Amino acid sequence: MATVTRTRTIRPSTRLATSVNYRVNVEKVLAGDMLEVHIMHESKPFKRTFRFEGRQLAGRNNISFKVAETGNTVHITWSGAQPINL
Repeated sequence: MATVTRTRTIRPSTRLATSVNYRVNVEKVLAGDMLEVHIMHESKPFKRTFRFEGRQLAGRNNISFKVAETGNTVHITWSGAQPINL
């Protein structure tokens, strides 16, 4: 069992306001692996790690998350798989 790590940075400064979906490549995650996705924000004090079981991801190319920001609050909603540490 391996741990696969992916890091994504929320960058509203370089994206359209309507572009709130971010992809995470999971092609190489096997059924016995664990995926850790580290998400941070370019200008807000936001940093979270989400963990996924590989069996949810095996055979997929990617999963995605949607970002909703209200003031200093950042909310992440997953699509394609759900983290085990919500």
